[in-house]
Amino acid sequence: MQTTKSQTELIQRRPILSARQIAVTVIFGAIAAAFELLQITIPGYLPGVNFSLTGIWLTLSTMIGGPIVGAIVVLVDAVTGQVGIIGWPGFLIHVLILAAFYPRVYRIQSTSRRLGAFLLLTAVALFFQYWWWIGLYSFVLKIIPLQAQLALQFGYAYWIYLIIYFVIPAILLAAVPKYVAPQWRWPWQKEKETETESQVS
Repeated sequence: MQTTKSQTELIQRRPILSARQIAVTVIFGAIAAAFELLQITIPGYLPGVNFSLTGIWLTLSTMIGGPIVGAIVVLVDAVTGQVGIIGWPGFLIHVLILAAFYPRVYRIQSTSRRLGAFLLLTAVALFFQYWWWIGLYSFVLKIIPLQAQLALQFGYAYWIYLIIYFVIPAILLAAVPKYVAPQWRWPWQKEKETETESQVS
């Protein structure tokens, strides 16, 4: 009897990723890889260096699929991109911060307040992500001095990337919120908690 009960419990457990999350991973992972391999970017960062569109896929995949999906998508992006795997931890920082607070942002009833909170969350997550890149290029790779990086990044590049990370996801959040609803859970989170968080009050 005990063996049968254990087998039943194992069958009833939800997988780590749902069918929806797997689909989101495949779609955005493929888009991210295609954009990196085809080098589809926005010029104007530095001579020979363009603005990557990674932030769009990072944000949307995390909003829709959660932290695990977001982490996989940015891993694919990092591996296929010019920076390589050393860029993944920086993206991962952003994914984790976004995933930690996005369900609360989504539950805000007022559209204008929800978008304002989403802008703030995106700005904070990007700010912490930026320190990974600053440390990487100034202290590990030693390509750009710290003072020059601070002036370049926070005086110019940060704000362009904030637009990239924010605009398209914000349009979807305002126009079709049900498509970017956080219908996912952290590995330790119960299903009932997930259902509650995905509802807009």
